[in-house]
Amino acid sequence: MGAAIYDSTADDATKIGDVKDVVLDKDGKANLIVIGVGGFLGVGEKNVAYDFSKIEWVNKKGERWLVANTTKEELQAQPNFDTKAYDTANNQPATSAATDQTATASIDKSALTDLPSEKISAANLIGTNVYGADDAKVGQIGDILTGDKKVDAIIVDVGGFLGIAEKKVAIGMENLKFMTDKNGNRYLYTNFTKDQLEAQTAYDKGTYAQNRDKQRIIVKQ
Repeated sequence: MGAAIYDSTADDATKIGDVKDVVLDKDGKANLIVIGVGGFLGVGEKNVAYDFSKIEWVNKKGERWLVANTTKEELQAQPNFDTKAYDTANNQPATSAATDQTATASIDKSALTDLPSEKISAANLIGTNVYGADDAKVGQIGDILTGDKKVDAIIVDVGGFLGIAEKKVAIGMENLKFMTDKNGNRYLYTNFTKDQLEAQTAYDKGTYAQNRDKQRIIVKQ
């Protein structure tokens, strides 16, 4: 989230917006990318939807750029993107008291239902508590990592206290199962223990592309 989007790979390329969100389809693949365009310091900014498959990832000036074959003016002419359809928690953050538990002993899993991927907005997953083996809380989603034409992984903050000494671990999107309760709170259950995640190679933004196989783990079915 927050990555800059340019209109071309030319040396005089213009930044046309920033990534605000990614919306998934029913198969859990990236469908739309929400771009914040215009405004100043977030004031007057407009969020519009753009076909994720038309976004290109390119290496430019030693960095990875997101490129969209469009202009700022064309984006500004698009209608505002309505995020309400993807806000299962009715605008309540996923870190509300109802989900801020160290274990799910107080959560009736039988009352939870699957959250269809087409109802998932990547930005709304940030803050979702992650549970592992024995239904113990193992961390919290801190970011969403997009790759070539897809959402590649979630970044889980593990350990630490109030954000201090947390370790960031990349978990691949494969086989992830999100659930929700009647209040719209979101839950992610995995089969990892906290010790396993703390022993995993930490996610590093600068080296992830070169060391993806080491820094990324997936849930086994």
